[in-house]
Amino acid sequence: MRKIFIILCIFIFSCQDKEQPKNLVPFDKMKVVLYQLMKADEYYTRSVSADTAMQLEKKNIQFYKQIFELNKVDRNDFFETLTYLQKRPIEFKELMDSTYELSKREKLQLNVH
Repeated sequence: MRKIFIILCIFIFSCQDKEQPKNLVPFDKMKVVLYQLMKADEYYTRSVSADTAMQLEKKNIQFYKQIFELNKVDRNDFFETLTYLQKRPIEFKELMDSTYELSKREKLQLNVH
């Protein structure tokens, strides 16, 4: 029983990535960029169903580039940070919850006007 516990502990601790990415994107910027990417995906998905030529032009890639440029975030840094957070369920959940709250605030603002 003790051997199984030791092997399990070694496995769990060896799977964790202890290194942070060199250019970790700040949390507040990360949630804004993630939310904007989700909005762009939703717009693209809805538009493609109405205009199949948009799919051929790969507009979603153009949207992503614009979002990264607008927020002054390097694409590679963003995806490295996202991968890093996905390996940490608590931090990743916090990111997703914050992104969801940002979405709710925006919807409330739209409903007020």
